[in-house]
Amino acid sequence: MIRIPVFPVGQQVFEGCSVTINQRSVKPYCARVSAMPFNRSWPGHQRPLEQTELAGFLSVEADEEVTVSVTWQTPPSHVLVRPLSRSVSVALAQSTATFTLPGCGQYTVEADGHHNALHIFVNPIKESDGLRTTYRFAGGEHHIGSIELTDNDTVYIDSGAVVYGSFYAICAENIRIIGNGIIDGSREERTDETSLLALDYEKPIPRDSQGIRSFMHAHRVLRGNLRFYRCTNVHVEGVICRDSASFAMIAAGCENVSIENVKCIGMWRYNSDGIDLFNCQNVSVRGCFLRNFDDCMVIKGICGWDDMCNRNITVERCVLWCDWGRALEIGAETNAPAFYHILFSDCDVIHGSTIQLDIQHHNRAEISHVCFENIRVEYTQHQQSDLHQQSEEQQYRSTEPAQQPVLLNVALYDMGLFSKDGLHGCVHDILFKNIYVLTDAPMPMPCSVFRGLAPGQDVRDVRIDGLYFNGKRLSTHQEANLVIGEHAHGVQLS
Repeated sequence: MIRIPVFPVGQQVFEGCSVTINQRSVKPYCARVSAMPFNRSWPGHQRPLEQTELAGFLSVEADEEVTVSVTWQTPPSHVLVRPLSRSVSVALAQSTATFTLPGCGQYTVEADGHHNALHIFVNPIKESDGLRTTYRFAGGEHHIGSIELTDNDTVYIDSGAVVYGSFYAICAENIRIIGNGIIDGSREERTDETSLLALDYEKPIPRDSQGIRSFMHAHRVLRGNLRFYRCTNVHVEGVICRDSASFAMIAAGCENVSIENVKCIGMWRYNSDGIDLFNCQNVSVRGCFLRNFDDCMVIKGICGWDDMCNRNITVERCVLWCDWGRALEIGAETNAPAFYHILFSDCDVIHGSTIQLDIQHHNRAEISHVCFENIRVEYTQHQQSDLHQQSEEQQYRSTEPAQQPVLLNVALYDMGLFSKDGLHGCVHDILFKNIYVLTDAPMPMPCSVFRGLAPGQDVRDVRIDGLYFNGKRLSTHQEANLVIGEHAHGVQLS
C-alpha cells in the first residue's frame, strides 16, 4: 500500500520536474536551499537569495516498493539516485527517468549534478486513529506562532499538514511530536537583536523553568523549528523541518531523547544547522535526513549548559547532505566535563563541504570513546569549493578543480572561541571502523587530518580499522592520505 497525502492549498509547487509514483501524479513541495558553499559570520542581515536555489521534495507512506518517474523539460544526460548504497538503478529515456525505490528511507534524484534536486521521503505506514493528542494538525496550512509544550503533551502533524511556527518545551517530561507533516520556520526573522543560542559565558543557565524562560525572554533567543531545554523523555518522529532561521532542532541539557525519521530540508539561512545536542545524555537519533547550510548532525558543549557531559549518544542510519560545514561532528563548542560513549553508525554522507566526519575541539572537555563505524561518504565531480565571504561586494567563484572535503578530522584549536576560560582538553581513544569513500568519477583519495595543540592537549590513540576507497581497502598512511600533525600520537591504520 502507498499513501500519497493531499497537497495543501496555497503551497508552492516545485516546477523543476513532474513526478509520478506508481503511475499517480504527485506534486512536489518547494524548498529553498543553498546554491553554493559561500558562508560568513552574521552580517546583520539574512543571506541574499542570489546564493540560493529552489529544490523539490515529496513525502509518502509505503509498505512496498515505490516506482517513480521523473520528467524534466530539458532532457538530462545523466540521472543519479542517492544514497549510492541503496543501489537504485535508473532507466533514462529522453526527458524521463524511471526507477524503483526498495522501501522506506530518504533519497535524492539528481540530474546532471546536485542543483535543483528532488528529495523523496518514503515513510512507514502508521495509524493515528485513537491516538491521544494535545495538539492535532490535520491536512492544510496552520499558523501557530510558537507553542510551549508541557508535561505529557503529544503533538500530531498529519502528512498533509504544513504548520508555520515552532514548538518548544522547558523542564518538561514525556513530550511527543509525531506525524509526517511539515514544521515551517520561515515566518521567524533573525535580526541583530535576536540571539542565535541560549548561552551564558559567565554562569550556568538556570535549572528551573521560570529561570530559563526569563533568561530567554531577556536575550530574545531564536526559536527555530524545535527547542527542548532541560527536558526528559522526549520523542520526535517523522516530521519535516523546513526553512529555519537558525538551528532546526536543539536539545539542551536534556536526558532520554529519541529522534527518529526526522527530515530537514530548505535550510539556506546563516547557521541553519540540523540537529544540535547541547550537553545531553542518553540520546538516539535514527533514520533521519539532514540537508543543512552549516553543520548537519552536531554534538556540542555550550557555555551555560556545561555542567553536564555529553554521553551515551547514538546516531545511526541517517542520510546527510551538508551544504556548508560538517556532516557528522563533535564541536566546535566543547565546553563540558567530558564527551564519551558516542557512536555514529551506518550513515550515508551523500554531499559534503568542509569536513565529512569531524571532532573539532576548541574548549576544555575530555573527549574519548567516540566511534564512527560503517559510514559511507560520497564524493562527486560536481563538488564546489567552500569559501568565506569577506565583503558585500564579493561574488562566489569556485576554484577549479574544486577543493574536496576533508574525510576525517580530529584536531584541537586555539582560536579563543566559544568560552572565556581559555582552557583546553584532549582527545583520545577514537575509532573509525569501516569507512567507505565512494566517488562518481576518477578522483584522488581525500585527505584526513589529525592534530593536537600542546603536550597534554593532544590527540592520542586513534584507530582506523578499515578505510576503503571505491572498494579497495587502504593499508598505508600514504595511500590513505593521512596528515599527522604535531601532538597527535598513536594514529593507526589497519
